[in-house]
Amino acid sequence: MSVQPSAVGARPSAMADRPSARPIPVKPALAYLLAVGLIGPTAIFKGNNLLVIMLAVVLAMGVLSVLVSWLGLRRLEVRRMVPQWGVVGEPLRIRYQVRRRTRWMPSFGLRVADDVPLDRVRFDHPAWIMHVGPGEQVHSDARVTPLRRGRVRLRHIEVITSFPFGLIRRRRRTREDRDLILYPRRHQLRPGVLRASGADRLDGPRSGRKRGAGREWYGTRPAGASDSLRDIAWKLSAHRDDLVCLDRAAPSPTRIRVVLDLRRPTASLQVAEGKDPREEEERSIELAASIIQELHVAGCDVGLIVAGLLDDATPIRSSAWHVHRLMTRLADLDLDQSRTTWNEVDRADRSGAVVIQPGRVRPLSGVPDALYFTASQLDHLRVGGDAS
Repeated sequence: MSVQPSAVGARPSAMADRPSARPIPVKPALAYLLAVGLIGPTAIFKGNNLLVIMLAVVLAMGVLSVLVSWLGLRRLEVRRMVPQWGVVGEPLRIRYQVRRRTRWMPSFGLRVADDVPLDRVRFDHPAWIMHVGPGEQVHSDARVTPLRRGRVRLRHIEVITSFPFGLIRRRRRTREDRDLILYPRRHQLRPGVLRASGADRLDGPRSGRKRGAGREWYGTRPAGASDSLRDIAWKLSAHRDDLVCLDRAAPSPTRIRVVLDLRRPTASLQVAEGKDPREEEERSIELAASIIQELHVAGCDVGLIVAGLLDDATPIRSSAWHVHRLMTRLADLDLDQSRTTWNEVDRADRSGAVVIQPGRVRPLSGVPDALYFTASQLDHLRVGGDAS
């Protein structure tokens, strides 16, 4: 006698396929109004003492929420401490200083954030302050992630609280203007990309203006115990009582000028099928920022020319502040501006050149010995990209 499977045995599998139940989000203010609407008419018309007490408690909670939240935001002094610059894709922290200028009542449950455009900056975690006592000063950090390069004007600081019961949310806005510069996204290039391309040998070795361990002559000095015999100036020492040693000059760092070619308008760029020309221009800016960063880390002197948008060329320097200056110029580029003609650079400064173009490679007559990169090569040059 065979036994047929029952419907009860099939119920667990059917329940497993059923989607899990999710809690319905309910706003505290809506729940409070619903409670008042349910308890209020019943307590008024029935006259039950318990219902009247419940209605009084609910109304007292509402009045207390309005009063305490209003008093908690009064006489608050908020200041913003923001870094001078940020990098797209790299989180940064904005610190807020909150001071309670009162003598008797503290503030609780404060959430502090800036009113910024969501297409430029994303607030990952706003600043949260649990308690500020009377006359106290506290600090809290908010973590934000830049999304697009450029300048962000920080104007209003919002302080929000829903203490004590979370029924009423109050906010206070404080005006404080500050600019935040967002640098282009900088990718880590593959090891030896610029060295294999010959960027460090474009202008050849040269002697510098400082004393060092090079091969070129810098001057003479009294010989020491650690000097080699090959460094002794024997002819000069023969006319003196002491040995004189030849001093060498330090080799000059490599001088590279990065040329970002943006002469052609966005609509006339020749890019691969399925590529957005504006996105390719942004990628070329990111590639220029990445190459500048890699050259600076390698100890090279770097300059910048933005053909088509900036008329003046940034001189070739090597300091960290100079790199920030280059990144600021890249961050401030407005691709909606009309493009201008470019006066070819004078090559009398003995510097190499790296040219970056968003579309097809079009050689520049002013830099015949330059290395050319396109925006489409960014995925092949950066670490973690497609090297095929």
